[in-house]
Amino acid sequence: ISGALCDLMIYFSISQKKATPGDLPHQPGPPFNKRPALVFKDRFYAYFNRAVMLPFVSWLIVKTVWNSDAMIYNMDEMTFMNTVVSFVVVFSLSDLVYYTGHRIVHHFPFLYKWIHKHHHGEPAPMRGWFDTCNATPADFFYTGWSTSPMSTLWLMPKGSVHIVAIVACLYTNMFVGALGHCRLDLNWGFFNTRFHAGHHATSRTNYAQNIELWDRLFGTYEDLKTGDLGKKKKKA
Repeated sequence: ISGALCDLMIYFSISQKKATPGDLPHQPGPPFNKRPALVFKDRFYAYFNRAVMLPFVSWLIVKTVWNSDAMIYNMDEMTFMNTVVSFVVVFSLSDLVYYTGHRIVHHFPFLYKWIHKHHHGEPAPMRGWFDTCNATPADFFYTGWSTSPMSTLWLMPKGSVHIVAIVACLYTNMFVGALGHCRLDLNWGFFNTRFHAGHHATSRTNYAQNIELWDRLFGTYEDLKTGDLGKKKKKA
C-alpha cells in the first residue's frame, strides 16, 4: 500500500507538472518518460521480491511482534510514551541497524558484488516502489529485516511499545524507502529525497535508509548541493 501510494504520488506530480524529474540537479539522467529499459533480471528480482520475499518478511515481522514481551495491543492503553516515543526509538534504531549492514556491504567487494551491486545498477532511480524492490533477494531480505521492528524490538523494555507504533514504523519505512527511489525533489525536514539519491550516485556516503542522523554521527553524511551530485564519481 505504501509503495503504491508513493508511485501514485510520483505520477500525479509529473502529470500536474509539479515535478520535472528529468531536470532535477540532484538526480541527473534521462527524462522520466525516457528512462532506461528494464532487463529480465530487473523484472525477475522486483516481482520475485514482491511475490515471495515480501510475504515471507511480513510473516517474520508478525511472528516477531506477536511473540515480543514489549508489545501492547489494548487501544485503551495508548500513551505518548508507548506510541510516539516508541515509534521514534524503534524507527531510529532500525535505521542504525540498516546503516551498519549497508556500510559493511559497501566496504567488502565480495559482499557488494553478490548482494548489493545489482541495486546500484541505476545511479538515478526513478521508479519508486519498483526500484526499491529491484534488488537481490538477499539484499531485499536484509533491508526488510533491518528497517523493520524485527531488528530492534528485542531491545525494548517489557510493555513499552504499542502496536500502533509498530504499524506506523512499517508503513513509514516502506513509504520513505519508495520515495528515496523516485525523481521527486522533496524535503520534509527529517527526510529528503536528495539524501538517498546521493548514496546511489556516490556509493560511499549516506548509508542510512530513512534519516540523516547516523551518517552525520559517523562521518559519512554528504550534503550535496544543487548540481554537485551528478559530478561525483562512483567508487564502488
